[in-house]
Amino acid sequence: MKYLGTYYYANIVQGVIENSFDYLSNLENMFSDSEILDYARPFTKKSNLHSFIEFIIDSLFWEESSKLSISRCRDRSNLDFDNPTYITPLEQVLSEYKMGIVSFMQWWKISATDQVLEDGLFEDYYNYLFSLSNYYKVVESLSEDVFYIIFLNRKLLQEFNELFSSYLQSCQDSEDAKEYIMDNGLQEVIRSDFKLHRVNIPMWVKRAVYFRDRGICVNCGRDLSGYLSLENVENFDHIVPLNLFGFNDVTNIQLLCRDCNSKKSGNRSEPITMYQSWYEK
Repeated sequence: MKYLGTYYYANIVQGVIENSFDYLSNLENMFSDSEILDYARPFTKKSNLHSFIEFIIDSLFWEESSKLSISRCRDRSNLDFDNPTYITPLEQVLSEYKMGIVSFMQWWKISATDQVLEDGLFEDYYNYLFSLSNYYKVVESLSEDVFYIIFLNRKLLQEFNELFSSYLQSCQDSEDAKEYIMDNGLQEVIRSDFKLHRVNIPMWVKRAVYFRDRGICVNCGRDLSGYLSLENVENFDHIVPLNLFGFNDVTNIQLLCRDCNSKKSGNRSEPITMYQSWYEK
């Protein structure tokens, strides 16, 4: 978490989740051809949110490659090859994650035959970076850091899982989706009505959610640690219920007490934004 740009990318991912309608054309590339069904496999450690973050960050870099402009150089009149005066955003990310790369200025010196700095060179340089074996390793590392931030925000997790559930629900009338289930052996995961089968929640998911939610019911704040009362029993609840096309994913699980879980049942609830302060004021 040394890279402060992590928060910049987390903010972008949050914007896509909260304003998904504005990004529908891009998101179709992730969910086209019934591929939303691939995310139905239960409780994989690479969560649906990990995959989503990687997709957004990778798309951002590819889009960035065609938009960089010479005008962003700090000093176009006195460019020094040995002391680079321009660092591309992706170059900076790769450097922060300690990936040895040729800088843009060095690459230009090696590659440009006429030594003229043109906008198209940025796209060529990015294609060089995209071809590196370390590129996707960096995307995964950056996505893991962004995930750490977003996983703490239950309101955003609900919006994210509602986005995924909307794509899953849209498969109901698709014959291609039904064939996709058969061809990919997903019958044991997805029911005929395209809602997911209930499965046992793995211990690693319970531990992750328990510690994220600090051992309290996120709805009423009741202590579930067993230190204060043995009557309070922890319940691990789907934020977006399975009967509303929710997913069996670590990002779709929250900690509730037995009473709050019984009241919620399989209904949709408003995002829970209550947090306890770390210390008294």
